[in-house]
Amino acid sequence: MTTRQFVETDNRNFFRVHRQVYVCEDTWRRELTRIFDKCWLYAGHASELEKPGDFLTRKIGGRPVILVRDVASETPRAFLNACAHRGAVVCTDAKGTANRFACPYHGWMYDTSGALTGVPGRSAYGRVGEGLPEPSLPQIKLDDYRGFLFINFGEPSVSLASYLGGAKEYIDLVCDQSEGSVEVLPEHLHHSIRANWKLLAENGVDAYHLPFAHKRFLELLDSLGTDPNSHKRSGVGYALGGGHGVIKSGPPSTGRPIAYWSPLFPADMKAAIDKKFDDLVARVGRGRAEDMAHTNRSLFVFPNLVINDILGLNIRTFFPTSPDEVEVTVWGAGFSNDTPEERAMRVSALISFIGPGGFGTPDDVEILESCQRSYAHAGIGYSDFSRGMSVGTTNHTDEEQNRAFWREWANYVEQP
Repeated sequence: MTTRQFVETDNRNFFRVHRQVYVCEDTWRRELTRIFDKCWLYAGHASELEKPGDFLTRKIGGRPVILVRDVASETPRAFLNACAHRGAVVCTDAKGTANRFACPYHGWMYDTSGALTGVPGRSAYGRVGEGLPEPSLPQIKLDDYRGFLFINFGEPSVSLASYLGGAKEYIDLVCDQSEGSVEVLPEHLHHSIRANWKLLAENGVDAYHLPFAHKRFLELLDSLGTDPNSHKRSGVGYALGGGHGVIKSGPPSTGRPIAYWSPLFPADMKAAIDKKFDDLVARVGRGRAEDMAHTNRSLFVFPNLVINDILGLNIRTFFPTSPDEVEVTVWGAGFSNDTPEERAMRVSALISFIGPGGFGTPDDVEILESCQRSYAHAGIGYSDFSRGMSVGTTNHTDEEQNRAFWREWANYVEQP
C-alpha cells in the first residue's frame, strides 16, 4: 500500500487521487516551483525559426520568453523577454526577423546572442570598465530533439534526451513518416479552460471517453460513409517513464493525412493517400509503415505537452494560471513536402476537431469544466484511475498512462 497526501494505491487493484489536488491553491503554488520551474518544457519548433534573426515571443511556464535563431551562430536561443535594466518587456512583436532588440523603456539594445550592444548615455554608468559583469538578456537553457525545442528555467539534472526517455521513440514516428521535415503551421489556437491543468493532462491520453464525449463526431463520420464498426478500435496504452505516456489505436476511422484515407477527406485525395502508404512501405517496411499511418497516437510528455498524431498532426501545451484555470495553445503541423492540397487537408482536420468550433475541443472543455465545478465541494472524495490494474491489461482505454502522470506528479509535489 502506497499512501501519500493525495495519491493512494495498493499497486495491484486500485489507484486513486484526492480531488483536493484540483482546487488547492497551496498545491498549485508548489506545482509552479517544483514542476514548471524544474522540468523541460516545450517551447517551439525549429521550423518556426527558419532563418538567422527569426524570432518568436510567447509565454512559456508563465514567463515571457524570446526564441530566436542567433544571427552569428545560426542556432536557436532562448531568453527571458525582460530588459536587464529594469525588467521591461524588450520585444513586443509576436514574431518577425531582427538583428537586435531595443527595450522601449530606456532604449537599451541587445543582439540575437543576448549581448548588450547599446546603452543611451552609457558614459553615465560609472561601473563601465570596473570588471563587473556586462548586463545581458537573461539566457534560458535550451535543447533540441529532432527540431522540437525545449527550455528549462532551472538547473536540469538530466539532458533533454535523457528526460524524454521512451517518448523519443514516438517523436521519431512523427518525424520519420515523411521524407520532408516537420513544419509547424504559421498560426495557432489559444484559449483557456476553467479547470485545473491536471484534468487536461489526464484527458490528453484518455481514449476511454471517445465514444461518449465525442459521440457527435463519430455520428458525423457515419453520415459521411464511414463504417460504424471501424470506431471499435483496438490498441495499447503505455507508461514511458518519467511521467510520459502514450496511447495508440487503430484502425484510424477518422483518417490520417499520412496515408490512411477516410470519408472525412476529399474523395479525389484517396489515390494520392493510398500511394503515400505504398511509398512509406517501400521506405521503412510494412510494420513500421502501419505503425506510422494506420494507428492514431497521442503522446504525453510530462508535464504539459501533448503531440496528437491523429486525423491531423497537432502540438498542444498548457499552463495553469490558477488552481481552476488553464491556458491552452495548439499548433497544427505538417511536412515540408506537403502539397497544397495535403496542407489544406491538415488545416481542415485541425479545425474540424481541435478548433474552438470543432467537434472535439468544445466537448472536452464542457466536461472538464463540469468536473472542476463539482470539485469545489470538499465532500466529493477521490478520482479513480484503476482501469486495467487488477486484470493486468494495457489497452488504449485503460489508465496506466494516467497513473504514470500521477506517480511522477507525486514525486515532484509530495516529496518533503
